[in-house]
Amino acid sequence: MNHQVRDPRRLSLHPEFERLFEPLASGELEALRRALAGGEPFQPLLIDAQDRVLAGVEHWQAALALGWEAISVVVAPPLRPAELRALMVAENVRSREIREEHLWRGMNNFFDMEPLRPAGGW
Repeated sequence: MNHQVRDPRRLSLHPEFERLFEPLASGELEALRRALAGGEPFQPLLIDAQDRVLAGVEHWQAALALGWEAISVVVAPPLRPAELRALMVAENVRSREIREEHLWRGMNNFFDMEPLRPAGGW
């Protein structure tokens, strides 16, 4: 995976994201926007090949609010749906301080979305 540059206005939210995670409260998002405006480093977003944001949604939203026209992204390799959801959960948990209830929602929704047992059983 390598860093690339994208126009944040051309990105969209991956459709599974809202099912996996709750959004930040408006005050938390505003604090992030102010921090980025004040010079805090921008963390590259993780996106898929269709320019859908997998991780870093709050940084993307803050960049949009600031009117930025170019941001750093990392494009994920092609993955199966379950692998992609696992990557989304792992990267979102790794990249920010996450509230416990947010983590449990992500993990519960990940496991509820697709049976993990192989067709032939364990």
